[in-house]
Amino acid sequence: MSLFRSYSLYAAILAALLFVSGCGTVEQKVALDQQYSVLPGTKVELGTVKNQTGQSFDIDVEKMLADAFSQALKERNLQWTGGSTPKLVLTADIVEYSKGDAFKRWLMPGWGSTVLVVRGALYESDNRQVGSVDAKRTVDAGGGYTIGAWETIFRNVANDVILKLAEQVK
Repeated sequence: MSLFRSYSLYAAILAALLFVSGCGTVEQKVALDQQYSVLPGTKVELGTVKNQTGQSFDIDVEKMLADAFSQALKERNLQWTGGSTPKLVLTADIVEYSKGDAFKRWLMPGWGSTVLVVRGALYESDNRQVGSVDAKRTVDAGGGYTIGAWETIFRNVANDVILKLAEQVK
């Protein structure tokens, strides 16, 4: 097989892999104060979710993240529903968001990235901050598989955060 054919085959395989898969950054940190101890049975109430990017978007990013957090809390049986159950209140600020573009990512990884960065806080019911939340997800490369990443990134970040929080609350 000639060198040109080998290279062409390699390029075709690489393009196919990028078309059906995506890659990027995933970071999340949920830190509770060292002196704070979680009471057994603690649940989480979703507080305010704010867009702090300084930008306006053609989608309601605050609602999308709030809905994603609510769903993730329900799925892990962590959502506070009232009553005398101990609770933490989770607030979240969207500090960076970019919708990105799957076609651009397919053409050149890194171009057209979808990005969501969230910073938040955890409060006791007396409004005393007892923890912090930092989460980031990007979709930097990929093709057809990454179409719609502008939407799924909200669910992914919420699931990342609530999974980490569940580890500390249980």
